[in-house]
Amino acid sequence: MREDLIGYLLGALEPHEMEQVEAALRDDPELRTELENLRAAMLPLRKQQLSERNPPADLRQRTMKRIADASGPTVGQSGPDPIAVDSGSIHRIGWPDLIAGFAAVAILLGLVFPGLLHSRFQARKLSCQDNLRQMGVAVATYAMRDPQQQLPPLAAEGPEAFAGMYALRLNEAGLLESLQALWCPSLDRPQWLPRELPATAELHRLQGAQLNRWQRASGGSYGYSLGVMDDGRYRSARFSGRSHFAILGDAVVYPEKASPHNLAPACDTHDGKGVNLLFEDGRVRFVTLAAIHQLHDHPFLNQHGHVEAGIHVNDAAIAPSWQSPFRRQ
Repeated sequence: MREDLIGYLLGALEPHEMEQVEAALRDDPELRTELENLRAAMLPLRKQQLSERNPPADLRQRTMKRIADASGPTVGQSGPDPIAVDSGSIHRIGWPDLIAGFAAVAILLGLVFPGLLHSRFQARKLSCQDNLRQMGVAVATYAMRDPQQQLPPLAAEGPEAFAGMYALRLNEAGLLESLQALWCPSLDRPQWLPRELPATAELHRLQGAQLNRWQRASGGSYGYSLGVMDDGRYRSARFSGRSHFAILGDAVVYPEKASPHNLAPACDTHDGKGVNLLFEDGRVRFVTLAAIHQLHDHPFLNQHGHVEAGIHVNDAAIAPSWQSPFRRQ
């Protein structure tokens, strides 16, 4: 979000991005302070811009005269200059000059805009990684407080049987600092962003569409570990600092009949290029969608190729907020 503050001050963001920044400013005092610091730093530039003199009245004619002198005759002409200047109007320009001008503009656009887009992509990817690290610290703290050092638990069935229960568990434990951390900065602001999460007890009083709405929204745009099977029993994974075990990441959606090797997931974050993953050892890694199946342990499918809880204690599987640990038959 911080990389958008200058664009916000300059009015250079898209309307939905301006709204996203304004929403973040309302909820984050530190971000408002940073905005004011940027505004103060840019004030001398604005004053300098306002104090500039008006251009001379004959600037346009002198400029066109210089262009005419430098352009030379058109192909097949040896007479007067091909650009005739009359009261600042251009009567005729040679085709070679037009082509050269358009080529220069095309080259400039080709050099500048990809760089700007890449910088914006990188900034949002890094901001997303910061979100995941913040969530990772909360999850690790939760596990260290647990007698069995387990990750936030999900239920096998019922109102608490969805991946987004992670956020509710962390919130009830006082470990979730901001709901903004649940949304990847590469996505547009969601149409419905809750101001606070419900307590677990409240979930049991919800039914139908209301319950479904909270299950979809509570985890934000990220995916969470669905738990594992341990000696035939379902439980949340035990936190042990494994480098290959993914516990959080950008959410992806697989077809119902998925396979780690022949079907690619659908991903809305980071222009659909890939996902950020947080592993149990605290490392965050960006992985392209094409390379997901090359990881030591597939982060989104269990070893049966299903979006379900891992089939053993070292089989990671993370899923979007609404996903239950087991497929409903």
